[in-house]
Amino acid sequence: MSPRRLATAGLLALAAAAAAGCHKDAADCTPPPVNLVPSEAGCPSFTNDVFPNVFVPVCDNCHAPGQQEAVMPLTSYPQIYGPASGANMGAEAREIFNQVFLSCLMPPSNAPVPLDAQQRQTLLDWFACSAPDDSPSDGGSRD
Repeated sequence: MSPRRLATAGLLALAAAAAAGCHKDAADCTPPPVNLVPSEAGCPSFTNDVFPNVFVPVCDNCHAPGQQEAVMPLTSYPQIYGPASGANMGAEAREIFNQVFLSCLMPPSNAPVPLDAQQRQTLLDWFACSAPDDSPSDGGSRD
């Protein structure tokens, strides 16, 4: 087999594996409403609700030091939210929102810990409240 065909076959195999690993059932990926509105219960606390109940049990399996996606750590508010420009959501937060709620690629279906309905709602409510930071002055990092 020529090196070119071998490379093409390898790329196709990687694409198929990636697609299989990220496939979500329709029930797991209901798009959020176009206009996000904060919950009547109020905004979730990043420190008490979002970080320990969503990011630590679900995201840390891959996005923490020593894990496979350590190059994109999600272990502190600045890493999760990222730099904002004006009134716009930070780049990392926007990417998380897109990956979780719009493209439904995260967490992948083969993740060690899936995102359950309550965790998904907590994260969505936090985004609806403009992703406020109430972390300690050290940024709440666990690095």
